[in-house]
Amino acid sequence: MKQIALSLVLLFGLALSVHAQANGVSVQVTMTQDQFLPDEDVKVVVHVTNLSGQPLTFGQDNKWVDFSIQSENTMPAEKVGNVPVAGVFTLESAQVANKTYNLTPYFNYRKPGRYRVVATVNLPQWNKQISSKPVFFMVMNGITLANVPEIQFGVPTPEGTTNVAPEVRRYSLQKASYLSELKLYFRLSDEAGKTLRIFPLDRMVSFSQPEAQIDRFSNFHVISQTGAKTFTYCEINPFGQILVRQTHEYTGTRPTLSRDTTGHILVTGGARRVTARDLPPPTAAISATTQDAEPNKP
Repeated sequence: MKQIALSLVLLFGLALSVHAQANGVSVQVTMTQDQFLPDEDVKVVVHVTNLSGQPLTFGQDNKWVDFSIQSENTMPAEKVGNVPVAGVFTLESAQVANKTYNLTPYFNYRKPGRYRVVATVNLPQWNKQISSKPVFFMVMNGITLANVPEIQFGVPTPEGTTNVAPEVRRYSLQKASYLSELKLYFRLSDEAGKTLRIFPLDRMVSFSQPEAQIDRFSNFHVISQTGAKTFTYCEINPFGQILVRQTHEYTGTRPTLSRDTTGHILVTGGARRVTARDLPPPTAAISATTQDAEPNKP
């Protein structure tokens, strides 16, 4: 009887497997990282594989794929909006579609802990749904840097605008451990403390003492040590956009931030090394491995 029961279970499992494969459509979710700070963009890639032998059309509405997020105690994360997924595309048989979505604006998972995300693809032409296996990620708190206080500033008003009080925002830096390294994070918040943007700038060494200053345009400048002799410099505007990113190296002197008489922030000391990561991108006339001839210019 036990052998018969086991055979039935195996046959039933095989039937389920065959039935699932008969649809010819599979869904997978991947992430490029699995640790985040509260309010950081959590981007997932939905991979849809079509082996059904027929073309399938998706994205005709905002319901072709749906996401669910649960905490480690299986409580669903609060959903505050629908992830915008509309956009028609046809997936031929033997093709794979890869669609990237940012989940952070549409779910509340600010509390530190472990979460799981599942994507469910709707196939109305077959009256079926196919769900991915869950992928897991962690939300952890960052640590505000003691040597770089939060900077409060006013967002510059558009040219020609007068007698209008500026919107108040705040810049701050945080650090967090990611796998075996430290990362330096930039955080932009409003006057009430709501996070507007948060993202990692680069890795940082444990003994790094980042410097930060704000210029007359309310742009935020920060330089931090990322290796034994390497430093990353960034300039970020009041909307959280990186305008400049450069790599500088310690030579006879240490790279540091300085202010000129016009209120511009400069990197002085050390030597700039042009890399493919630079913003703005290096021009074709400049090798991505050569030293900048004028290392003190931002």
